[in-house]
Amino acid sequence: DKLTVKPGDRVFLRYFDAQNTFPGHRVPRETVVYVNEPTDGEIRIIRTRAKLRNENDLGPPQVEVIELAEGQTESLVSLDAPLTIEVIDPDQAKHSGSTVKVAVLTTDGSAVIVECEISSLLNNRDSARDSARDSGRDGNIALEQGRFIGQVILQLGGANSPELVPKSAQMPRSLVGTVRSTDRKADESAPNPMIVRVLNVTGKDTINAAYQDKETPTSDSPKRLATGRLVTDGMLTVTDREFREPIESLHVGEKIFMAVSDPDQDVSDERDVIRVLVQTERGERESVELSETLSHSGFFAGSFLLVASETPTVDSNTETKQEIECYFGDTITLTYTDPTSARQSGTHESKQTIPVVVGTDGLVTAFTKTFNDETLAVETKFRIAESYFELFKSHKELERTDDQTHDLESGRRVLREVMEDYPDPKYAPRISYLLGQFAQELEQWDEAIRSYEMIIRRYPDHTLAADARYKLAQSYEESGDFDAALEAYVTLAATHPNSPLIASVMIRISDYFYKRDDFEIAAQVGEKFGERFEGHEHAAEMAFRVGQSHYKIEDYKQAGLSFDQFVKTFPDDELSSDSLFWSGEAYRLGNNNLEAFRRYNRCRWDYPESEAAKYARGRLALPEMLQQFEAEANSVDDE
Repeated sequence: DKLTVKPGDRVFLRYFDAQNTFPGHRVPRETVVYVNEPTDGEIRIIRTRAKLRNENDLGPPQVEVIELAEGQTESLVSLDAPLTIEVIDPDQAKHSGSTVKVAVLTTDGSAVIVECEISSLLNNRDSARDSARDSGRDGNIALEQGRFIGQVILQLGGANSPELVPKSAQMPRSLVGTVRSTDRKADESAPNPMIVRVLNVTGKDTINAAYQDKETPTSDSPKRLATGRLVTDGMLTVTDREFREPIESLHVGEKIFMAVSDPDQDVSDERDVIRVLVQTERGERESVELSETLSHSGFFAGSFLLVASETPTVDSNTETKQEIECYFGDTITLTYTDPTSARQSGTHESKQTIPVVVGTDGLVTAFTKTFNDETLAVETKFRIAESYFELFKSHKELERTDDQTHDLESGRRVLREVMEDYPDPKYAPRISYLLGQFAQELEQWDEAIRSYEMIIRRYPDHTLAADARYKLAQSYEESGDFDAALEAYVTLAATHPNSPLIASVMIRISDYFYKRDDFEIAAQVGEKFGERFEGHEHAAEMAFRVGQSHYKIEDYKQAGLSFDQFVKTFPDDELSSDSLFWSGEAYRLGNNNLEAFRRYNRCRWDYPESEAAKYARGRLALPEMLQQFEAEANSVDDE
């Protein structure tokens, strides 16, 4: 009753199919089971490179896989592609659901566990067909080969950066494997589908992948290692003031704005710097410094004044004097030398050549005072921008289109000047907040959402963070995305419980559920509002809404009590007459005609001129109310 096997054997299961869908022919059926045999496992990090794509393409980038050159042990990986780990270990491939775990650690200290699964993602098609033919069947080639694949999204960041981040449209999709925390106490039970775990990495890091090979031909259990490094191609662009769109010409007397996207030059938790060589046809040559816009952004930007000079002085820039000397009709060439490139060995140059036009545009501003005190200068510009914003709102109410357009452009121009003249990140939240307000007033919801999200994501502890989250929720709500708005409101209540905006948040949350017929939650929110904000200007409306919610779910007893409580708490409110009437309605529908009769009577006695009193008189004419009237009269006669 036993089948004797040894490691490496194949057990063939054969069945002779006498009757089948091909009449008159007998067909042998066969499958095979492999007896496990210890093997030496292998691990590697797949080398990847992102392909160039259209700048308007907002989807995930296209990525190509490149084989390692002979003798190369370290894989170069792209930030746009997921870090892909391949483990080949046939003795661990017991079935199609088998997995192996790989620890991934950067030299900076970021770490995750990648659970690799059986996958044919990287199988070569020809070799796969050959393998299937040799085995005599079309089976799961990856399972036979013992090929495991695991992927994790890469993000610029250090050891202290969050590893759980919201998903974005640019992130890779449909990843193979599961990414887990190295913290055993972390809750992995029900992951949020909108949150993804990433591996934080910088340009200076070495990425180490370690796999513990549990079964080998020898008695050892070695740790198999693979290494990788983030390498990207730097891209230089000459842009407009907002560092968004490329430009085609420059003007003397204005500034040149240059930006470089090169994630692998983000090498620290501080704002890193790179250098760009600027040359002109007239002989100017300056090596200028671009600063990273934020820590771990991988985007470097800088602006320099173009000064008119027919005979420029080479290397004349200092810490206090940052300018480029050129002349009308000149041509400026910018060169960024990327020290690490994914497209070729060694360095890579990204060049831009742009002409300087003949002539300049004059510009008159209403405020030209120069301050020696940076704080005073920035605060003054903010006040000017805020003044333009108030003018903009006033002109919008008056429907003066031309004036509000002028206010908008003027306010945005002042904010751009702050970004150019004082690029310190500490001013970024206030700038984004004002830009978000402008966009919100113009009903440009996407732009407003981007501005507010930038504050929340990058400056969660800033004083404007609570206001930004509230306005973010407003923008979602006004754009029609009520589910996103609710999430933002709830998050604000959780992250800023002491904010003065919580009252407004609770009103909007209650309104959200009431409009969606979820009256039970609407009532709960309203009751908590009444407990916390007893003297609020909208306390009466919220208390009345509580009674309405109970009435809607046919909890008539609680509805009557809620309306009664309203009359006690707000006897002089214009809704008191309505509360008495609806209290009567609730008791009547709850088969408590005596209490209903008393509420209707009180409504017509205390508020005889109200609309609710007219309805109360009509209800008192109902047969059951007339019976209560007779009962009341008889009780008086008996007394």
